[in-house]
Amino acid sequence: MFKLSIKDIIYLIIYAIPNTIFSFGILYIINNSISGGKEFFSDAEGWGFMGLVAGAYLLNIIFQKWLNRKTYKILYENEKIIFEKILNATLFKIEKSGMERFYTVVEDIRVFAFLPGTITHTVNAILMLMLCVVYLFTLSIPSALIVLGILIGVCSMYVLVIKTMTNKILKLREYNEVYYKYVDDLIKGFKGFKLDKRKRKNILNTYLYPNREKAEKIDYITNYIFLSINLISQYGLYFAVGVILFVLPETGLLEQKDVIAYVVVILFMTGPVNVLINMQSSFAKFSAANKRINSFLADFKEERKEDFLETINSNLTFDSIEFKNIEFNYENDLDKSFYLGPLNAKINKGETIFIIGGNGSGKSTFINNLTGLYKPSKGEIYVNNQSISDTELLQEKIAAVFTDNHIYSHNYDDYKLNSNELYSKWLEIMKMDDVVDANEDESARRTFSKGQGKRMSLIFALLENKPVLVLDEWAADQDPYFRKFFYEELIPKLKNEGKTIIAVTHDDAYFHMADRIIKFDYGKIVKEVNVKKEEAAKEMLWS
Repeated sequence: MFKLSIKDIIYLIIYAIPNTIFSFGILYIINNSISGGKEFFSDAEGWGFMGLVAGAYLLNIIFQKWLNRKTYKILYENEKIIFEKILNATLFKIEKSGMERFYTVVEDIRVFAFLPGTITHTVNAILMLMLCVVYLFTLSIPSALIVLGILIGVCSMYVLVIKTMTNKILKLREYNEVYYKYVDDLIKGFKGFKLDKRKRKNILNTYLYPNREKAEKIDYITNYIFLSINLISQYGLYFAVGVILFVLPETGLLEQKDVIAYVVVILFMTGPVNVLINMQSSFAKFSAANKRINSFLADFKEERKEDFLETINSNLTFDSIEFKNIEFNYENDLDKSFYLGPLNAKINKGETIFIIGGNGSGKSTFINNLTGLYKPSKGEIYVNNQSISDTELLQEKIAAVFTDNHIYSHNYDDYKLNSNELYSKWLEIMKMDDVVDANEDESARRTFSKGQGKRMSLIFALLENKPVLVLDEWAADQDPYFRKFFYEELIPKLKNEGKTIIAVTHDDAYFHMADRIIKFDYGKIVKEVNVKKEEAAKEMLWS
């Protein structure tokens, strides 16, 4: 996700070289002033010191601006890519992966909001440590080697421990991904939980509590280890100071006059060492997040990338949709026993077709293939007698209201609701004009009863003005008045307007309102009736 180009590396070098010079100058003046006992501001040294501090500050401000711009550009571009990946994915892919993974990958992306500060502090700390080590070598090579050995030992201990943390953080993310599923169940299924004490007990004791306890344990251990390892740097430097004060002068490796300089440099190194150690937890999180983001992008890699800026094809001419030897299987262990097809069916312009069958008979899978949400495993789809490979050409003809309809919080369509006469007309026909203000978009985007929600969804689908209308169990949530209204008034009205209607239904009392009835069972079309008489149709279908 986050990669440095050659240009970026050049920018880092351009930043690093002058920053190194400024930092060395600051360290040299501090050490020289302490060692020489000079009074501050007694000569140009003080002014030079202030100039170096100001120069380093300005340089870091400029660098931070560049790094922040680059980081946030990458961050927000990746958020756009994630949304595009979701919209380019098939419904089957989304159902298989689960939307919880989408939530966690967005959370992973936001981790990189802390990257600019982390990089700046890390680069500055590394430069400062390098300068300090070089300065120690100028004073005494043997002493510098001993001190450097102590520092390398401290860092090696830290690196060995930190390597185990990335996998633990990845495991924590897995627990959180499952946790979001429980949250989703709790919110969407709240009424069911309130109705059944056993469900409430089981989600807490069997699922939620164990998940949180395992996550808490990993969270506690990783943070405890990070905090504990930080103490190694602090006390490791104390140990180094002790060696400088009491061991090196006694062995003759370090002259007494250089002891103060050594101690000053070591104390100066305390800040950069602590910064590097504290930043390791952030880098471990960046690494884990980066792996998960790359995994998500790889899993949602599609052969065809949709151009969301291209002009939408407005050709809505429709004559027919035909399935020829269409087959579909779910290709996973849970649903491998179910197989749709082979199907051969044709839907002609102006027809009203009812789709019937029991639960698990294949109605929904057929609707998902018909609307292009599923891609058939085999067979061909013809639109207006022309074979198509692009489901978008099929979807341009179809508007749909699914059984799990959702009313969007915003109007994502091209039409406007305000001062829309057709919208006002449909609100009146659907008896929603007393519930929804035709001149306020927000009024149509709130919580409704199931029946009212489906009526609003149908209004929005009709405003799309597409020739084919797919309605999945639309009448199931309507009261008797609107159920009768739907079959005896609304369907004939839409048919007279030239709409082609495919409706999934169980209302056998209204079968006579269809032109044809198609019955599914075990993923196949087992009966197809051209409706002439109500009783004859019912006898054929239910026999």
